[in-house]
Amino acid sequence: MNYNKLSADPTALILGIIAFVIMILGFCCGLVVFVSLILGVVGLVLSIKSLKEYEANPTVYSHQSQQNVYVGKIICLITTILSTIYFIIVVFAVVFYQLSLSDLFKNKIEQIRNQEIKDSIYLDEEIEENYSNDSIYIDTTFVDSIKKEN
Repeated sequence: MNYNKLSADPTALILGIIAFVIMILGFCCGLVVFVSLILGVVGLVLSIKSLKEYEANPTVYSHQSQQNVYVGKIICLITTILSTIYFIIVVFAVVFYQLSLSDLFKNKIEQIRNQEIKDSIYLDEEIEENYSNDSIYIDTTFVDSIKKEN
């Protein structure tokens, strides 16, 4: 019986478990899932490479080592798929939120500018009316007209 281990025997399994835990924590924490995605891909590549080594020489490596790497491959594959889906959803949500938020700000700024333009037009009209109805102006005209009559 051979007791040789595959090169990724503990590594693929450990990376798969860590990636899975980070993925579960990432569902509530957002973009931490990107770390899970990277670990899942690395573990998947290592496990595929080790399984190819086992297929080339099955008598050199132990069957338990092959099973450990296979389980690591499954965990890494599941983690990679779920992390990718969640990462794409988060990216789309952030992009959509930013676009809708920027449109909201743009519309609000346009409303404020339009309101300022309307207010300034009304303010100019009020100022002109105030100057034409100013009591000093009326009084001085009245006084001038009285002086001319005398």
